[in-house]
Amino acid sequence: MGDEGPGSPVHLLCLAASSGVPLFCRSSSGGAPSRQQLPFSVIGSLNGVHMFGQNLDVQLNSARTEDTTVVWKNFHDSITLIVLSSEEGTSELRLERMLHMVFGAMVLIVGLEELTNIRNVERLKKELRASYCLIDSFLGNSELIGDLTQCVDCVIPPEGSAMQGLQRPLAQPLSACLYQAEWWQRQRAGGA
Repeated sequence: MGDEGPGSPVHLLCLAASSGVPLFCRSSSGGAPSRQQLPFSVIGSLNGVHMFGQNLDVQLNSARTEDTTVVWKNFHDSITLIVLSSEEGTSELRLERMLHMVFGAMVLIVGLEELTNIRNVERLKKELRASYCLIDSFLGNSELIGDLTQCVDCVIPPEGSAMQGLQRPLAQPLSACLYQAEWWQRQRAGGA
């Protein structure tokens, strides 16, 4: 990996757990979807290390190098998700939560039955394409999720006291306008 810089990459791999067949690979650089893909040899090696550990009853959850964090997660002994992140300060916990959200998105689009009992890998790959947009939004490095939840994101600025000083002169005229608008509404309702 080793691509440090303003757009540190995040790669997400989804594989069929029993066969190791890649179902999809999604990448993000600087919070935006990227066409940069990992070589098949890297995908195979990452899955091979995980499968080798499983055969020896060793659970490999995460690994860290100088510049990359890797997290593996197996879901229902059917789907293996692997995420690689070169973003500075990324924790394994954050990446594991992201893998749970990705699997949830896959269940939402395809259904748990289809994911746990894979009958036709090519058909599953095709059906999973519908979840790419949602999955790509998880790969972004933003803490804001309002576009996903259709709710307003609230951000507390570090200079809160400075902003309060700017809000006070505006608060009184604004409250007077709101009070006047409410008064007019009551007048119209009472006179009608």
